[in-house]
Amino acid sequence: MQNYKYRLSATAMLLATIASIGYLSNSVNAIPAGLFKDHYIFGPLVGVTTNDTGEVDWILTGIWRSSLTNDTNYNTNTNDTQENQTAGTFNAAIEMIKPDGTARHTHTITDFVVTISSQDTQNNSTILNGTSTISLREGPAVHIPTTIQKSNNDNVFKILVDPESVDYHFGKSPLIYGISNNHDLMKKPSKELMH
Repeated sequence: MQNYKYRLSATAMLLATIASIGYLSNSVNAIPAGLFKDHYIFGPLVGVTTNDTGEVDWILTGIWRSSLTNDTNYNTNTNDTQENQTAGTFNAAIEMIKPDGTARHTHTITDFVVTISSQDTQNNSTILNGTSTISLREGPAVHIPTTIQKSNNDNVFKILVDPESVDYHFGKSPLIYGISNNHDLMKKPSKELMH
């Protein structure tokens, strides 16, 4: 019953997001037409957790949506840090399943708030440290330390949830990868993709 509620919640969140985007893009109101164009990026998530012997405990998959930006003026010669940034939003639905196909359930990451951001010039990425709300079986866990490292071209996102704060539910060193959907690929006619 609990898994059903998690799935229902994640599905409702996804449908509400799609419906609100559709409403905003199709309605006539005082919002400029280009305001939401390419404002959010989204894509699939993937990851695994392993046990102490290195075997896979859980397979992680899902979707994410973000408007995180690089609007800060970083000195490109050093790793600069800026505190108390407001850098956009990040939400995700993470489905977990055992390698044998059992124990399937979903968690969400919402309310991501950036507290410190830094530019990693060596890896051409931005590191956003902050907190988020994680849905767990017992209910929402709030103010969970969360790090999102995103490539400066917005193609790859790495999500790290503090393991201890969620009682190691995502493993001891959970790292979840997200990739952005290829907008150019989505615009091509399907017959061009077959070559």
